[in-house]
Amino acid sequence: MSSNKITKNQTFTLMTFSKKDVIRAGEALINENLLNEPILFEKTMDVLTYWRDSHVTPLNVAQNLLNKFIYRIDKKAFIAKRLKRFESIKKKLKRFNGMQLKNMQDIGGIRVVVENLKQVDAIFKILSNEHCFYNDGKFIKMDNYILEPKEDGYRCLHMVGKFDNEFKEERKIEFQIRTKLQHSWATTLEIVDIFTGQNLKSNDGLYDYKKFFKDVSDQFQIIENLEGFLENDKARLTREYLTKITQNQMLVKQCVDIKKFVDRGIGTITLEKELKAYCESLNDLNKVLGAKSYKDGFVLIRLNVQTGKIEDEFFKSAEQTLASQRYSQYEKLLSKDEKWIVALLSTNAIGGLKEAYPNYFADSEIFLSYIGLIKIAAMIGSAPKVKQEVV
Repeated sequence: MSSNKITKNQTFTLMTFSKKDVIRAGEALINENLLNEPILFEKTMDVLTYWRDSHVTPLNVAQNLLNKFIYRIDKKAFIAKRLKRFESIKKKLKRFNGMQLKNMQDIGGIRVVVENLKQVDAIFKILSNEHCFYNDGKFIKMDNYILEPKEDGYRCLHMVGKFDNEFKEERKIEFQIRTKLQHSWATTLEIVDIFTGQNLKSNDGLYDYKKFFKDVSDQFQIIENLEGFLENDKARLTREYLTKITQNQMLVKQCVDIKKFVDRGIGTITLEKELKAYCESLNDLNKVLGAKSYKDGFVLIRLNVQTGKIEDEFFKSAEQTLASQRYSQYEKLLSKDEKWIVALLSTNAIGGLKEAYPNYFADSEIFLSYIGLIKIAAMIGSAPKVKQEVV
């Protein structure tokens, strides 16, 4: 892939653009002929790079706000921050008619993952007292998808705050607060999207897959509200869960449907094994990056999902602008080649890259372990009842 290399010796000129330029860039992004118009495409990507970079400082301020209290709530909590990818921005602009790039509130995003629902509530209560989440006394935007899950089963608490960048320009940052179990669901769904070419994340994909993830989300909601889960007592959780499920035939049927989905397949290759294979592929990627001992900074990833080939490039924290520009360069270069995934990841979270950006590298062991519990419930709940003989 020598033709796809961009050398570190290349220099870039930092440019700034007006809000009208940002609006026009958003309009250009949803133009189906954009890739066939090199000059417009180049200008659009330059504006997009500028607009994303203008969210970097607000994103850091948002993380500093969380750092003040988050580890008092959950010592093992981790925080992941990201700038929205080119493809994700384009898809969102297409999905929501009339949306403008300058008004998109999740260009900069920060995710908090904690152990349980009580901790999610504790974080929400603290953030609710911060003025940066309000306009005229009302939340800028707050969606509690835990109490009211999305149609596809997605569960997470979303809040939007406003923070200034180094030029005193206000930028919106989206906070996503979720439990590890909710996160394992979202991560597995994203992994399946990557390897199957679906877009389940936007509720667009094969019916069987959509039903599977919705059913699993329903079961996860039951699981993480049980006392055994909240107390991290696995034996108690298992007893409570099996008792609750086996007393309700509708819940038993849902568990049976989940079991049938993950057990089906061609020959000896079940869908459950396929899910494990996807996770192992990403684990291999994580090992490659971990072996390089990446510390504070950024890593630019180019992953070929067909061959499993991984190309990576590390940037120090001081090279953040260069990293962002190189990221945009590769997105331009590989935009017509669907087998390549390009991502720019921060490596500054405790525990290294795997924890810093679990969406890309997290295995789905948590997800699959609870699928195992659901399968047990399906087998017990659907087993024929033994009739006692009357003597």
